[in-house]
Amino acid sequence: MYDYSTINELIRNYSLPKLHSDLQPYLHEDELHHPLVHLDGGVHPRLYKRINRLYSYKIEQSIKRSSPNEWQSFLPYLPCCERVSEFLKQEIKRTDFPGEDPQYFRLLGQIWTDPECLGQSSSFLELMLGLIDHQPLSENVHHMMTPTEKDKLSKLPEEFIVFRGHAEPLLCGISWTINLDIALQYAIGSPFISSISIGTARKSNVIACIDRWDEEEIIIPSELVEDIKTFKTFVDTQI
Repeated sequence: MYDYSTINELIRNYSLPKLHSDLQPYLHEDELHHPLVHLDGGVHPRLYKRINRLYSYKIEQSIKRSSPNEWQSFLPYLPCCERVSEFLKQEIKRTDFPGEDPQYFRLLGQIWTDPECLGQSSSFLELMLGLIDHQPLSENVHHMMTPTEKDKLSKLPEEFIVFRGHAEPLLCGISWTINLDIALQYAIGSPFISSISIGTARKSNVIACIDRWDEEEIIIPSELVEDIKTFKTFVDTQI
């Protein structure tokens, strides 16, 4: 059982991560135009930790010059958003979409965690998994996870507490976390009226555990999360 008695105090006293000092001079309203990190919109405090990780990743890449993965090698001449669109067009035309090909799910995991694809919505992931069309989940969906992520999921108990920071109200969503701090970032750092939802997940209902952003993300449809309780994090004083 989760102790809900402290959640409102945590919300009141929560301090959001700061944007990296190197990036702050390049932030204008919700856009960031740094030589290494260029984002045309949607730069809000809820993403600062992820943007800081992206900045560190860019520096590391420039030093290591490591080889691109499968996704980064897919139509590499296109900007990321156009590559995602083209990938979706190609895949959705297949009669067996989303199919059983393990490579498809590896690519999907790489897209979901690609630093260049910052801010993909969970509805995109639901579409790519076939959930929006109520298709049965492929038995190969576990290929979304790295071996480390699979091991992390295997070590979770059969039932565990999950958190989600989300806009009001919680009607859908597939991205939860076992880390309350991450949910607080997404809710309190949002420009919208937001809340924290807390519920219980059964491991048998979990699609994947994704941790390449150190966000301890649990991919599970909200309708399969049990005993959900929701706490507001922002009140619009104009209402």
